[in-house]
Amino acid sequence: MTDLLVPTRPLHPHAVAGVPPGRRPTRRLTVLTPLYRESAATFERSARAIAALDYPDELLQVLWLVEAGAAGDRDAARAGAAMAAYRRAGLDWRLLRLPGMSPKGAALNHAFPYAEGEVIAILDADVVPDPGQAAEAVHALEQGHALVQAEEFSEPGTGLTARAKAGEDAVWHASVRGLKRLAGVHVVAGSSVYAWAATWDLVRPVRADDVEESYHWSLRLMGAGVETGFLASPSRVSATERPAAALRQRARWTRGQLRAVAVSWRGLPTRGRLLGAVTVGSLAARAALPVVCAGAVAVRRLRPAALALLLADAACVLGARRDPAYRQRTDTTGWALVVPWHMVGAFAVYLALYEWARGERGWHSVREGSSDGAAVAAVAVGAVAGAAGGPVERVNGTGPYGSSAGDSAARPGPEGGPRGD
Repeated sequence: MTDLLVPTRPLHPHAVAGVPPGRRPTRRLTVLTPLYRESAATFERSARAIAALDYPDELLQVLWLVEAGAAGDRDAARAGAAMAAYRRAGLDWRLLRLPGMSPKGAALNHAFPYAEGEVIAILDADVVPDPGQAAEAVHALEQGHALVQAEEFSEPGTGLTARAKAGEDAVWHASVRGLKRLAGVHVVAGSSVYAWAATWDLVRPVRADDVEESYHWSLRLMGAGVETGFLASPSRVSATERPAAALRQRARWTRGQLRAVAVSWRGLPTRGRLLGAVTVGSLAARAALPVVCAGAVAVRRLRPAALALLLADAACVLGARRDPAYRQRTDTTGWALVVPWHMVGAFAVYLALYEWARGERGWHSVREGSSDGAAVAAVAVGAVAGAAGGPVERVNGTGPYGSSAGDSAARPGPEGGPRGD
């Protein structure tokens, strides 16, 4: 979380001004979507998003990643139903049953070798990209970028938490673009991100021992000096109405980023260390915010520091709100609640440190689970393939393209076996 004390203006410009009229993509694109114990509604939401993508069917490969074994049968059944309902003619849409899905890096390591596209995208389960996003991303890559990402915004929702969270998302994205403009370093997101297959090879194997694999990408890509950029076409994620869930998610992000800096620091080049230092400094300021403000009530000498922190945070929020595209992400109340929400969110830093000390490596989901799991789990996996109208492939994790090593020299050919690139 880099939004406190990081300028949100001026913003780094978008990678491209848009796709030229009449330009048709010519690159094969693979979309990887991990779906780990999601609700039926999330599967349907993801399927609708795939069906709405404005990208040629013959050039698009979609790989849905679900857990193997009995634990993943419910997800496989839900995937099959959603794929059958929204399948596009001519689209290569497959369901991969993977031996490891948690954390996300494990799933990606198993799945990357099955990606046949020149460009590989990662979209999380709940993400709805703008229909033109994929074409814009490929065009941006062709203009010289190695990796581009779209901004993911929480839908405003109706509750105060959701509206504040939507404003917070805008501030975070503005801070990431401000940091890129100011220091030339880029906090790469873990979803709505597109890159050449060769760029992904720079960060493979993905770390499978942490929950913030994308922050490890950031540190490594900054060291490699690749050109990264931002897309104008955004993605949407569902609103977060539960404050406790939102704080747990923030704690997971914080824990992963702090751990990534700690385990990688010795081997980081200058730009990687700069990014790590900014992250740690911002988190320290975030943790200090409520403590200093509370102390300022009783200790006069703390009042200037408390005022400085509050003004710095407010300046970041106002900097993001100046941009018309960000301003519309939430209403006036939502924007007014961002600084108070940051005060509450500071406790996620302490939760992250507590979890790290205990050796916690797990995820915290912000989405509600489904209560109908027992009924859906009874659906046979063989019926899933028939309903989906497409293949269900099992990755056993023992071969060169099923291992976590992510051997880039072994990608599956047309019949599902490995091929040499």
